Amino acid sequence: MNLDFEKASAGQMNLSNKKKIIKIIRLYKEISRSDIGKITGLSAPSITRIVNELIEKDQLASYIGIGNSNGGRPPMIVKFNSVNNYIIGIDLGATNIRGVLADLDANFLSEIQVPTEIHKGFYHIIKSIVVVINKLQNRRGIDKSKIRGIGIGVAGLINRDTQKITFSPDFAWEKIDFRKEMEKYLTIPFFFDNSTRLMALGEQVYGESKNMKNFAVINIGYGIAAGLVIEGILTKGNSGFSGEFGHITIDNNSTTMCKCGKYGCLEALASGNRIAELGTELIKQNPEGILAKLANNVIPMEAKIVAEAVIDGDAEARKIFEDITEYICIGIGNLVNLLNPEYVFIGGGISLTGDFFFEMINNKKNKYLLKPNRNLMIKPATYAENATTIGAVSLALEQILNFKIPPESL
Repeated sequence: MNLDFEKASAGQMNLSNKKKIIKIIRLYKEISRSDIGKITGLSAPSITRIVNELIEKDQLASYIGIGNSNGGRPPMIVKFNSVNNYIIGIDLGATNIRGVLADLDANFLSEIQVPTEIHKGFYHIIKSIVVVINKLQNRRGIDKSKIRGIGIGVAGLINRDTQKITFSPDFAWEKIDFRKEMEKYLTIPFFFDNSTRLMALGEQVYGESKNMKNFAVINIGYGIAAGLVIEGILTKGNSGFSGEFGHITIDNNSTTMCKCGKYGCLEALASGNRIAELGTELIKQNPEGILAKLANNVIPMEAKIVAEAVIDGDAEARKIFEDITEYICIGIGNLVNLLNPEYVFIGGGISLTGDFFFEMINNKKNKYLLKPNRNLMIKPATYAENATTIGAVSLALEQILNFKIPPESL
């Protein structure tokens, strides 16, 4: 059988080797050129040429001196330039727009949060994002030219080919050309993806799961979604729509309609939005109860107030959380029995409501798991309320380390 394989060009080989070397330098923080050679098997001249390119052209590395010699030529030590290169990460949520300026080690240097104000429409939201980015860019003491890229997490289904937001139940958007609108205002290269998928990417790049090949991140906030890493690969699906965990049907007899238009979705039955709805109903039924006193006529009701009532001993508020965690565990059971992840991390606003939430989850989960899966660990997302912003930073870092942001664009 005759098989013809296309040979990689010299340029492709150089780029491939450069990607390997910068990722090794980043992993080790500081490493000698000779040790890079031992890891990669590349020749000393090739390593010297690529490292010099990373230093002089890409500005992602620098020489920091000479290491100890064992008798031969003293090794040159290279380090990753994390502290004088910057990324902006944006978490576009249904409630707030959260922005951070971070270095390439994801150390936050500045943070800004403004209300999303969904009711004011798409163009207002775009301008609010731009305001946040501009404020972060103008932080005192930061060289704007060193901001390498922007990552943005958006709640919605993003088509991997067209890059359009095909559908976002949280924002009531359909067929939105987010990139086209943002490009009117931004000169810095920017990238965006589904916010929950970015939570999983953040776990993979910076979080506790760096060495895990199979895990899920579930985002339970205004809505519900999941980011899935399978065999070390962050999944997107055929069109880029994977991870819509909130829209699996949990109760096909439910009369509760989801924002997506279906009935009985996990999101419709167990999201922060649903908790708030149930809290509002509870106050109507018991206007003298603990929840009613805590809410003190707050409109609209918030899930965190219902959680506060649970902590203060409100049995009816606790029943709301008992019911929603039952639904969540049914969903987790389906996910885990299908994909067999090592860990499930839960993030989003509901994960921050208190220890009682995870106690309920861990008390119920085994009812829906196959016996071999009952050693599953369910834990809070590593970066809590910053999970999506860390993911957005990770997205931009990924583009930088794959040289999809050329230095001449800066």
